Amino acid sequence: MSLSGLEPLTVFRGSNFINVGERTNVSGSRQFARLIRDEKYEEALVVARQQVENGAQIIDVNMDEAMLDSEKAMTRFLNMVASIRM
Repeated sequence: MSLSGLEPLTVFRGSNFINVGERTNVSGSRQFARLIRDEKYEEALVVARQQVENGAQIIDVNMDEAMLDSEKAMTRFLNMVASIRM
């Protein structure tokens, strides 16, 4: 399996454990959901950065929530993530 984002990641049979940061998920993190609903994207980026600094090789970004324009929120957040170097 090959994944891509800011950097490619190839997962193969002999790969070590892959650490996934899941705090950038509006369904799983009340803090992150509140920041996104309040359009505090800079603060939400801090959550993503902390995941990477704590060893996440992948971050799970989920904006699927009834009270959000999920497509708009996802696009805005991912563009912001892509513009910084984690």
